[in-house]
Amino acid sequence: MVIDGILLAAGLSRRFGRPKQLVQWRGRPLVVHIAETALASRLRHVVVVLGHAAHDVRQALLPLAGDPRLRMVFNAEYEEGQASSIRRGLRALEPGAEAAMFLTCDQPLLTASVLDALIDAFVAHRPLICYPVHEGVRGSPVIFAAELFPELMALSGDVGGRVLIEKYRARVYEKRISSAKPLADVDTPADLSALAGEDDPPQGLGAASSDPPTPGRSEAPREFQPLRLPFLEREVDRADVLIVCDGSSRRLPSGERRAAAAAIVKRGSEVAIFGEYLGAATNQQAEIVAACLGLEALTEPSRVRLLTDSAYVVRTMQGVYKRRANLAFWERLERAAGRHLIAWVWTRGHAGHPWQEICDRAARLISKEGRVDSEKLAALLDRHAIDRG
Repeated sequence: MVIDGILLAAGLSRRFGRPKQLVQWRGRPLVVHIAETALASRLRHVVVVLGHAAHDVRQALLPLAGDPRLRMVFNAEYEEGQASSIRRGLRALEPGAEAAMFLTCDQPLLTASVLDALIDAFVAHRPLICYPVHEGVRGSPVIFAAELFPELMALSGDVGGRVLIEKYRARVYEKRISSAKPLADVDTPADLSALAGEDDPPQGLGAASSDPPTPGRSEAPREFQPLRLPFLEREVDRADVLIVCDGSSRRLPSGERRAAAAAIVKRGSEVAIFGEYLGAATNQQAEIVAACLGLEALTEPSRVRLLTDSAYVVRTMQGVYKRRANLAFWERLERAAGRHLIAWVWTRGHAGHPWQEICDRAARLISKEGRVDSEKLAALLDRHAIDRG
């Protein structure tokens, strides 16, 4: 029987006070611990749904990105509540899933053996819903049969699957387990300290001692200052790929809008330029696609330094700006970025960076001609610019 896992890692962690997904548990972020536990079980695939602090959570999970069973997706509606993440996770399942196990990031003592016991119980008894219990107390994770996927997709707000548990009480199987420890969840730093047997609250990842960026902030400062993320800054010097990208959207005298994007990718001594014509796309959309082009050219997981003159792209990928529009474009960028460790670096436009200027000229050329001419793009990569990049 094919059962996939959906790890809900998009929440705001209001009671915890900072992103619970990134808080350290025995040397690893909680989200990494739970993802590893899920991958150690007999689940076919594991979909991790990202939302709040998505950039940092994805970077934390990158050591696991080489496992083909793991997939990360972004829920642009995470602030609407858990139901939105349930829907996003279900939409990301591969064909053939006969059930889905929903996991959260707040059970640090959960083990793969408990997950496999739930899977065995579900396969043996074929209920609509299966969850663990200890001495009559219900716990997580919970498995829902594919028959219930349409009803799960119809949930709204912060209501999870518990409404279906009550509705289908007669078709629920409760798997008894011998210990309450794997079911223990944490809502506050004190809860986690109690489980760890520590006197002090656990420490967060990277710069967690300072306030995290405020999601939803939409007003740009007069002078853009890149968000400082020490965890990523340490990786910049170790990047093995450099990407410089730019987008352009211009209106012709006829009133027609033409947009295009271009990116230069350098790995070692190899340099290549890529472009895409985007028709009537906006400048913001063109900037997003420019970043996509560079990342989509990479054939293996890489440490990337990506330079763009779009504060919109940098701040959104760092989780500072909400994704209120261009959602299909952001989804494409999330897919392109998923396997890589990326330092998003803002560079001022038209400030003399040779590769940025080349990308700007390439995007304008493509938008003017309405197509990509690979020979003309290659001609823009003159030796002088490459040496200075």
